[in-house]
This record gives sequence, structure tokens and C-alpha cells, in this order.
Amino acid sequence: MKRYLLDTHILVWLLTKNNRLNKNVREDIEYFQHLFYVSVESLREIVILQSLNKIILNDTVDEIAEKLDEHQIEIIPIEINHVKTLAALPVLVNHNDPFDKMLIAQSITNQYTLISNDIKFSLYKDFGLRLRINEI
Repeated sequence: MKRYLLDTHILVWLLTKNNRLNKNVREDIEYFQHLFYVSVESLREIVILQSLNKIILNDTVDEIAEKLDEHQIEIIPIEINHVKTLAALPVLVNHNDPFDKMLIAQSITNQYTLISNDIKFSLYKDFGLRLRINEI
């Protein structure tokens, strides 16, 4: 089985049943085809974006955790090895999102394939990132 880490956008689209989530990705999740993970960093990002009114998501953190459990998606913590990988990543002018950088570091460290809609993530392939772009 492959192991995938979901980017925050992918997680939000899954939770809101948004049709921007690729049908194949959605089916892989719904039919438990692979192992899926979500970073606690994505939950932190969602809480921050909700508080700034940048996204509308009616679920509380507990409700999100419950939905993830229903989909057998494990929430992974941030560990020191992730921070060490983060520190080793280059500072790229065209990509400076701190939430994204942590997800990239976790994916590299844990050898997950990161599912994202952000093509800027491909800038990190030379640093060990495995990427699956959510193509609609």
C-alpha cells in the first residue's frame, strides 16, 4: 500500500465534498485503497484560516478529527526529525508558505507521497519530495 499525506487544500476539499478534489483521489480515500495521513499542521492552518475568515468550514477540530477517523486517516504530529528536515530545505523565493514547508518536510522525512493541488511543491522534488498533483 502506498502512503500519502494530504495537503491542507485537499483535506478541506475532502471535508466539504468539493468537486475540485480529483475523483481518483476521493475514491482512493473512500475505498481505503492506500494509507492516508493528515498533519496536525494542516489542522493548525485550518484553525488559523477560520479565525481570519479566510475559509468557511463549519466543522470544529473535534468534528474534523472524527471525520478523519471515519476515513481511517491518521493525524501525524510534528516531530524533531520533521523540524530537522525543514531546517535543511532551501529558502525559495517563489514559495515561502510555512504551513506548506512543514508538510513537505514531513513528507520527505516519513517518505510519504504528498497529494497537493499546488504545482509549486514540485520545486522540492530534488530534495526528496514525492508528489501527486491533484489534477481535476
